[in-house]
Amino acid sequence: MADSQLTLNELAAKITELSASLTRQLAEKNIPAPTLAADSPVKYADMTAEMFVTRQSLTDALNDMWYLSQGPSESIYNYVHNAIPDASALNVLNHFDFWSAVPLDGSASYEEIAKRTSLPQDVVYRILQHAVTLRLFAETEPGKPTSRIQHTSRSAALAKQTGLRALVSSVLDVSSAPMMLLNQALDRYSRGKSELTQEMSETAFALFHSGGTFSGKHRNSWEFLENDGEGERRGWRQKRFVEFMTYVKEIFHLEGIVLDALDWKAAGNAKLVDVGGSAGADAFMLARNFPDLTIVVQDMPKVKPVFEADVPEELKSRVSFVEHDLLQPQPVQADIFMLKLILHDYPEPEAARILRALVPALRPGNRVVLIEYIGKVADDGDGAAKGKDESKNMEGKEGAPPQALPRSIQQMGTATDLRMMALFNAKERPAESYRDIFRAADERFEVVSLKANPITFFAVIEAVWRG
Repeated sequence: MADSQLTLNELAAKITELSASLTRQLAEKNIPAPTLAADSPVKYADMTAEMFVTRQSLTDALNDMWYLSQGPSESIYNYVHNAIPDASALNVLNHFDFWSAVPLDGSASYEEIAKRTSLPQDVVYRILQHAVTLRLFAETEPGKPTSRIQHTSRSAALAKQTGLRALVSSVLDVSSAPMMLLNQALDRYSRGKSELTQEMSETAFALFHSGGTFSGKHRNSWEFLENDGEGERRGWRQKRFVEFMTYVKEIFHLEGIVLDALDWKAAGNAKLVDVGGSAGADAFMLARNFPDLTIVVQDMPKVKPVFEADVPEELKSRVSFVEHDLLQPQPVQADIFMLKLILHDYPEPEAARILRALVPALRPGNRVVLIEYIGKVADDGDGAAKGKDESKNMEGKEGAPPQALPRSIQQMGTATDLRMMALFNAKERPAESYRDIFRAADERFEVVSLKANPITFFAVIEAVWRG
């Protein structure tokens, strides 16, 4: 029977089956399952690929159950009614650090939280009343005037993890408001055209900031991150973004992807430039594991103090920082240039321009390694995935179409894709498209390796300069 024909009872049976399967898989690996209590583990640790797919399939079934239990019309109404207030409440809680206003092992009154957050008590009460419905905090005596606020596992996770707080800030505070103008940007700049405008001055982000909403006009989110704020606070968002990227590295297990991106040991006594390398976390890891590597980290000026505070003393002779705008000609000659999670943030002409900016520093045989979030696999128009490397499923079998993945996994890619559209007029590309971007940058780039898997969300593309 097609999923679209499932009844409530049939979905309930499917949910029971998937719940039992996930519980069994976790037990076999001795992985503790989170609860709603404040002392819960903050995440499923060391999940296998099989567990991940089971969990996401369960998520799909739970979402379908919600849709069916509400009915088509009311499920839309309830989503529209709640979605923006939900996100807004989370953003307020995060911005004013409600997380630290409540002790992890105790509780706090509304009055105490108001003092800690410097907000009116009525505002605090109303924000928390909505947060409680989202299992973000809980009342000790639900509904009673004497009730105090205590953590749940969800709010406790935010209290415990600075990276998670940075993620909320970077996604909600920076991109959510511009995304609500995506319809207006498309209407103004792309209506009637055969393709999305590729001008970064014609994004929803640029439209939102065109009136100087945040202390001046910003053409893109990178300018915003680097320049928002006054005096000593200028660039505070860039520092928060560095924390966010560190957290992304942890949740996607990017260390393993970076370590396997190239045969670093065989590279020998090589010089690596980590273009857009943030505060150097990848560089430090590579330097520790491969003592023959010399590494230059490049990023925006506001990142430099974070790098200098974090660089280990024993690595200072081999890992350095150079301020660099990646759209400008590359000033440093090296054997290998690595760009991780960079090009997917730009429309294709700008992505090609970034690669072209490397050319002044390149010598024959130099390599360029891209590590990119792929979000989706290539499609030939009728649902069949293209590309031997791209279409491998969890068991390594080839030819698995995109529809074989749980919808919630696909949604991770489509959500990011829409965010890229609103912020940059860019998109989440299938890995194969990076061949075309290298070709558009310069015909002397030769892509020699492309490895991708939609389950991991990442692709590694290696090109050699044949100039």
